[in-house]
Amino acid sequence: MTGETTTEETEVPPGESPAECPYCGRPLESEELLVLHEGIDHWDRLDDERREAFRETYQRENDDLRTFRLKLLGLLVLVYFVFLFVYSWETTDPYSVVTVIPV
Repeated sequence: MTGETTTEETEVPPGESPAECPYCGRPLESEELLVLHEGIDHWDRLDDERREAFRETYQRENDDLRTFRLKLLGLLVLVYFVFLFVYSWETTDPYSVVTVIPV
């Protein structure tokens, strides 16, 4: 499958003017996505300026993903400790589940 480009079904809403790839004609939602698409799918065709734009956009995207993952990890730890504190508050014997279930 080397050298082949896949044709993806896309539907552009009426009145919208998406960024369109100059190499394959694929419509993309924003200029940032266009830069990432060009860098991933059309690297050999890009000039030095466009390659540098791809590198900067890719780095910014990686930084945003890293920040998102750290925030999600912090939220997961917070939820875990909230459940732990609620459980310890509601039970007198932490090894017994019977006291949590109302009879």
